Amino acid sequence: MSQAMKRLKSVLQNVITVDRQQVRTKMYWPRKIEPEEEKTHAQRIAEMKQTDPELDKLINIGFPVTKFDRTERKKMKHELKESIAEKEKELERAARTRTLNVPLEEVKKIYTQEMQRFHWKSLAEHYGIYRDLFDNAMFYQCVNMDIYYDFDEEYVSKVYIGNRLKPSEVKSKPYVEYTADPDTWWTIAMTAPDSHLQDNNMEYLHWLIGNIPGNDLDKGEELCNYLPPFPVRGTGYHRYVFVLYKQNRKIDFSKDKRPENCTSLQDRSFSTLEFYRSLQDDLTPASVNLFQSDWDESVRDTFWNILDMKEPRFEFKHPPPYHPLQKWYPHRQPFNLYLDRYRDIKDLNEEVLKDRLKDLKPFEPPPQQKYPVLNMIRYKQISGVQPTWRRPKLRHKYLKEMHWNDSEDKII
Repeated sequence: MSQAMKRLKSVLQNVITVDRQQVRTKMYWPRKIEPEEEKTHAQRIAEMKQTDPELDKLINIGFPVTKFDRTERKKMKHELKESIAEKEKELERAARTRTLNVPLEEVKKIYTQEMQRFHWKSLAEHYGIYRDLFDNAMFYQCVNMDIYYDFDEEYVSKVYIGNRLKPSEVKSKPYVEYTADPDTWWTIAMTAPDSHLQDNNMEYLHWLIGNIPGNDLDKGEELCNYLPPFPVRGTGYHRYVFVLYKQNRKIDFSKDKRPENCTSLQDRSFSTLEFYRSLQDDLTPASVNLFQSDWDESVRDTFWNILDMKEPRFEFKHPPPYHPLQKWYPHRQPFNLYLDRYRDIKDLNEEVLKDRLKDLKPFEPPPQQKYPVLNMIRYKQISGVQPTWRRPKLRHKYLKEMHWNDSEDKII
């Protein structure tokens, strides 16, 4: 072999080895991942909830929280463990024989003094009370406020923080109970941050009483009479918030007073933030409570007889179903089902209704199917003598499919 041929052979071998290395590198080298793609779901959620510690810092506009001494609390826990260890057998025997008595009033008292304010603060944050009413300013619950509505002659509906009550349950003025000294002054306001019909940043004022001596609401100054909730149909659940303020002195509320028996929604437009800012030197929020409500028949009565206006109604307009352009000769499709796709849905509903009314007997109970597969058996018997284009429609009819799925089950 000549010297030139040897050189050419060595060069070709080198080229082949380089190509193999490049292929190996492309096949086994890890793919370059963009920084946005390699983030986990938890990292993305953390980025969405990321806040600025300076701009988004919560400011406590309420009363300061009394901090418990940790050493004292540890001492109490240690003593409690020792007492439980000594009485463990007696407690176990009482629990087993169902004679163990738990002092619920003492437990509730300890819970109210220590942990309730922190739990209610987290619930108020969950329902967006601080965000929507006080521009992210917060306060702790220092007074326990109980709110009741008369449901009927025997029962009452109590407002827990965030529970659901129908408008028919809250038509009358509520009863508010809280503990206060008779020498102190208080203010209570009930607002709806989700009900305004024109401005999403405004609220409707449902009830406002100021200069309440102690906890006697009857002696307070009613600045705005009570208006029942009216969540508009089609808008889901609305929040109705009660905020209790403690006053430093008796305040002149002439600017916030509404006309007597106020039925104008324009006059009831309200902003909790502006109300607090104008009186923040003399008012301190002390408690909050709320319930949720959605539409029922009593809302129509509120609009017609109290507000003297037409009831608004929000409905979702479904877009028309998309169908491709009609063909003269659809391939391998039953022509009757193909044409039904382009018929008006009202005509189809009318056809189903007439079919139901044929065998409907209003004065007799509906027949119960002893054998649920009977319709399938009868369909197989009938479909054998029917033309092929009609069999799919019969199957839909007997098996309650397509637009027959809402019809009542009956034996045909």
